[in-house]
Amino acid sequence: MSKAELVQILTEQRDAILESCDAMTVEQRLAPRTPERWCAQDFVGHLAFWDQYTLNCLRDTFKNGRPAPMPADAADNDMNARAVAQRKKHSWQRVRAEFENTRTALIQRIEGLAENDLQFYVPSPWVNDDRILSLETIIREESLEHGAGHLHEFKTWQQNPANEILSSGEMENI
Repeated sequence: MSKAELVQILTEQRDAILESCDAMTVEQRLAPRTPERWCAQDFVGHLAFWDQYTLNCLRDTFKNGRPAPMPADAADNDMNARAVAQRKKHSWQRVRAEFENTRTALIQRIEGLAENDLQFYVPSPWVNDDRILSLETIIREESLEHGAGHLHEFKTWQQNPANEILSSGEMENI
């Protein structure tokens, strides 16, 4: 994927996520939707956390020649739970601003890269992932595809006013 495509899709996705969540009532935005009792606001904070992680991978790559690996004992579920817990008492305005600002910083960082920088290959920063990845792949998998999945969930939740909690299997099918 080219730099221009990444920037365009990340920008459109940021705006769509914010528009979708802004269109929800406070009750819809705070209604638990997963077995872990995450709500839409939790997912927006979760996306901000992982966009910051992607920014850190880019920074570390250009500073040290590779992104810093995750600690070996850092499971995604543990990191996700900590990120959500850290933001649990934050207002929607604060979580929204964190996501908007972090996603915008990521977009600006990508805009500042040369096209061939995206094809710089580094060891995967993720635990139990032995792949050698391009920076484009890290950005695409961690921010772009991740955000697309949650945007789809937000839109589904808006169409489901019953605010029912979805099972893990139902979440995977969204």
